[in-house]
Amino acid sequence: MLRDTRKRWFLLAFLWVVIMAIGISGFIKQGSAADINRGFLDNLYLTFQLGTLDYDGSAGEMNWQLQLARFVVPLLAAGTILQTASVVFREEFRRYRLRYEKGHTIICGLGETGARLAAAFADAGQHVVAIEPDAAVAAGSGVAERLDHVLTGSGTDEELLRTAGIDRAARIVVCTGDDATNVQVTQVIARVTSGRSRTPVRCSVQLGSASLALLLRSADLDGQGGARISYFNLHERAARALLAQHDPPMAVGWPAPHLMVVGLGQFGRSLVLAIAQQWADVQPGIKLNPTLVDPAARQKWEALRLLHPALDEVCEPTLVDLDLQQPEPDEVDGFLALLAEDPPAWVAVADADETVALASTGFLHQHLPRGKVPIVVRMQSESGLGGLIQPHPDGQPALPGVELFPFLDRTCTIATVDGGVREQLAESVHEDYLAHLPADAPPSSLARPWGELSDADREQSRKRVDGIVADLDALHLDLVPLRRWGAPEVTLTDAAIDVLAARDHQRWLDDRTRSGWTYGEVRDDERKHNPLLVPWDELPDDAKAFNLATARELLPMLARNGFEAATR
Repeated sequence: MLRDTRKRWFLLAFLWVVIMAIGISGFIKQGSAADINRGFLDNLYLTFQLGTLDYDGSAGEMNWQLQLARFVVPLLAAGTILQTASVVFREEFRRYRLRYEKGHTIICGLGETGARLAAAFADAGQHVVAIEPDAAVAAGSGVAERLDHVLTGSGTDEELLRTAGIDRAARIVVCTGDDATNVQVTQVIARVTSGRSRTPVRCSVQLGSASLALLLRSADLDGQGGARISYFNLHERAARALLAQHDPPMAVGWPAPHLMVVGLGQFGRSLVLAIAQQWADVQPGIKLNPTLVDPAARQKWEALRLLHPALDEVCEPTLVDLDLQQPEPDEVDGFLALLAEDPPAWVAVADADETVALASTGFLHQHLPRGKVPIVVRMQSESGLGGLIQPHPDGQPALPGVELFPFLDRTCTIATVDGGVREQLAESVHEDYLAHLPADAPPSSLARPWGELSDADREQSRKRVDGIVADLDALHLDLVPLRRWGAPEVTLTDAAIDVLAARDHQRWLDDRTRSGWTYGEVRDDERKHNPLLVPWDELPDDAKAFNLATARELLPMLARNGFEAATR
């Protein structure tokens, strides 16, 4: 509480009022006892004089009020001076302390993404230094007071980066809101840290453009030197998070559902791609027929199809060029006829503009069977306009059937920028597990979003990732972000599948053995006996078939989660 400047001032004022009252009453009592006639101002002056340590008590008897006041007033005066100095010289103190900061986090840009990431790092106990060119944006971010320092200027300024302590920082997150600026900042960081001898600084760069992300990933700019640069795209991660939290009705043996995505911005296109990848895994060979609604639906679909050739084999969408904010009458009639003829079974409203998303949600809620069609709407967070969709205090939904997906709350986390490929893929593997979890699956501590898992539960996914990385390494392959779905650089031969299956079995065998299991002709869980605890060559064919099927699924699973294998 005392770290809050305003609260400290209020506390000081309260203490001054109390001690002045005590001091004045003490002098009044002393004057009465010594028959000295002093007025109120005289007693007030004498009380203030206690702060200079210039009162010897010779004017009369020292009662308890004066004994207390003559010690407390100097201490209170010193505290007030220090508090004033801390306000007047706050920036100087912070800059001086910044010279010795090390192992800290630097955030370039305090927009919505940067502010939330800065708050997440601060909440985790990290020292955070922010760089923001607009002082008004920094002040309005709501996090400036929680950070160690906020520097006004551009991240492209080499001297400012040095002032922020980049040579001593553990990480730097670049999220200015403009991809071109982000890339420019990255180039400056690489230049400034080129002579760094200690552990390279981890540099995480936000990219809003999928095409730019493709270019930079393909160029493999993670590089060496004083900075290890990696790129993250919030839209890709958010799409998988949405499907894990609000899974559409897709299951083996079910007919292809009619799904609808409204808004084909960066997030909407990432969502369409994630849905297609999930469907290709659930029902291979059967085409999905989603409805895609956007003012430029045809152009955006063609751009997405060009980027990911496999979409042609999985999806045959109905494309609706419709602006729900400024529609033409015949467009509205055609859309309403489509909704009436073939209502969707699941809808995602993915528009980045919250007011547009809410308006589209209201329109669909009115024209679809009330409460029977799940409508997932993207909002920036659970607060603000997102609060309009939250359930009422009595638990009743604000809009039956409408569910909120808070985009920034789910994506602006430390794990998004700081976990590296291993942690990102571990989260993706868990989201893939949730998306494929049967509806009648028994309760499990794992059947929760990644953010709600204990570290022990997360470790299971991390071990799975460690196994994947080791398996690819054995085949002289690297794990990299997905470039183009449907145009893989690597295909696995039958021999490679055999290697992966054998390694997966050996990991299982080693893990069981460490846990005290032994071979037994009949499985006995109480005695920890299992007939499959044998080397790969001695494994029965039916058991081998399971491992081989899992190995064949590795590359599709990686693709669903935004990764692929690449030759060295």
